[in-house]
Amino acid sequence: MESAIAGTAWSVMAQFYKLLPRIPRQEHPALLLGMGYNFEFYDGMFALIAGYVQMSMDEGDYTPRYRAMQALLQPFCSEYGIEPSRPIMKSHRQLYAEFYRSVAGEPLPERYPQDKANPWLNVSRQWTERMAQTLACPQGSSLDRAKFNLGYHWAVEYLSIEEFRLMRQAWGKLGIKASYLDAHCKVEEEHARRASEAVLALASPDDATIARAIKTHENDLTGYYRNLSGLLK
Repeated sequence: MESAIAGTAWSVMAQFYKLLPRIPRQEHPALLLGMGYNFEFYDGMFALIAGYVQMSMDEGDYTPRYRAMQALLQPFCSEYGIEPSRPIMKSHRQLYAEFYRSVAGEPLPERYPQDKANPWLNVSRQWTERMAQTLACPQGSSLDRAKFNLGYHWAVEYLSIEEFRLMRQAWGKLGIKASYLDAHCKVEEEHARRASEAVLALASPDDATIARAIKTHENDLTGYYRNLSGLLK
């Protein structure tokens, strides 16, 4: 599946995170609120993906479906601090709130503002809406939609490995360390392995639908970070 990755997202993310330390400190709260919307959306995305996989029950067999669901749910539950054989820990959103407070010096708002005053938030809303629409796959069968969602999910997890490495490195240059970033850097490779298991439970790695989904997410991630970089010019 790695062969479907063109590398454009890595390049654009590297460019953005190289520029991040130059962003004025007074802009950091707006930046983190906007990007936090995007990161929290992924929790909703994972729920959508799991739902679409389960709802392929009219067209797919049970055994591959439950195996895909088990592999999907492990990284999803991890987002909420739920890990097998461990006490419930802080959710990644709670860790992000701590990260935000350490940078902004104030609590992360409980609710996102509805106005369009924050350009970072506007970019995140634009791209998360697009991603949600893409995952709905209104023209395909329920099984094709499930496969597409699994391929998209794999790309999310696989590209997140480098994304969070770059993010931690960029904030580190500003002397900022955060458990949120450490946690993601620690788990993303495992999440990518689980995402691979989910794909392989329902499809072959060279399935055209899987490849299309991977390319679609890479293009979406590239567009998102390209728009963020555009705010710095």
